[in-house]
Amino acid sequence: MTTTRRSLLATAGGLAGLATLPERAAGKSERLTITKIDLFTVVVPMKPDTTYDPELAEDSRFDLVPKIILKMHTDSGVTGIGETGRGEEHALVAKNAEHLTGKKAFDLDLNRLDLPSMAGYAAFEMALYDVVGRAIGWPVYRLLGGPAQRRVLAGYWCGRRTPEGMRRVAERAVAGGFTSIKMKCKQGDPVVRAAEVAAKVAPGVKIIVDPNTRYRSYGDFLRVARALDAVGNLMVLEDPFDKRDFAGYRELRRQVKAHVALHLGDPRAMVEAIREQACSVFNTGGNPGMASFVANCYLAEAAGMPVWHGSGNDLGIIDASYLHSCAAAPNCTLPSDILSFLREDDLIAEPIEIKDSHAIVPDKPGLGVELDEEAVGRYRGKG
Repeated sequence: MTTTRRSLLATAGGLAGLATLPERAAGKSERLTITKIDLFTVVVPMKPDTTYDPELAEDSRFDLVPKIILKMHTDSGVTGIGETGRGEEHALVAKNAEHLTGKKAFDLDLNRLDLPSMAGYAAFEMALYDVVGRAIGWPVYRLLGGPAQRRVLAGYWCGRRTPEGMRRVAERAVAGGFTSIKMKCKQGDPVVRAAEVAAKVAPGVKIIVDPNTRYRSYGDFLRVARALDAVGNLMVLEDPFDKRDFAGYRELRRQVKAHVALHLGDPRAMVEAIREQACSVFNTGGNPGMASFVANCYLAEAAGMPVWHGSGNDLGIIDASYLHSCAAAPNCTLPSDILSFLREDDLIAEPIEIKDSHAIVPDKPGLGVELDEEAVGRYRGKG
């Protein structure tokens, strides 16, 4: 007999909570009907001195770009929450919410949601997983395949930094018990000197350098790559130049001891990068959500490659979804970006627990976190 996720959910329901719900609850005739989806637009700044050094003249504050928080209601009283990425168009998100209203959560394909647009896709996916998990009494990681790991390696983070700015970052990373720091840079930044400072202030802490393809070419980056590699604390070089230049990435791998990473979410692009030997590891987070991340991890695992989950420096709901995704991926062994602690508020009642550079996966039903509606009210803006 073929076992499907739906049949597993049906079986689990009788064992893990559905039997204790009212007659009209999930899994009965209504099948967990979505009655409405509330949308809250919020702006939550980063904490001071957590993004970039003013001397480097950063031209934007990504943390001031609005996000949308979802609260999904069902006829059984079970609710689920979600969080969009930055800058999603409110009208399109609202149209997707309207499309899902009246649908039955147990009748939806959570691997591939059928929505009018991709606006807020991951937020709707996590809210639905949250609803289903709460209804049957399962943490989301079980819906995604099961617990491959109960703690997820997490790293510290900073934007573009001067050497003095990196000193402050490295001191905070050490104080927090982190074993790695991911730093941004662009062509012309004193990134090598910053890495040298980190090596002195935080010996044993590894560095991930991510220029976001802001070097013009492989040739422009090679000298910097060799110098960073020589410092001795480099773990990964991620996306230094055009990601389509597979030949350049292949040659970069020959020139440095550290891992070379590509941030790719499209599995077709990942297959091509593997075929071209363009990288040794992947950042494959968030395109478009949890189910896709886990699928991409299995793809990378088949090629013998570890991965990590990137982020947009998000709030607590998304971080919880990242944790469940990473928990279900056995090769997600590099430091993932679980960074909601860097915001003024994470908008969840209890923060994600990070201990010894590992984020602890919530074990409660659904995403395992609760929305702090009072905090949402403080940071609300106009959609």
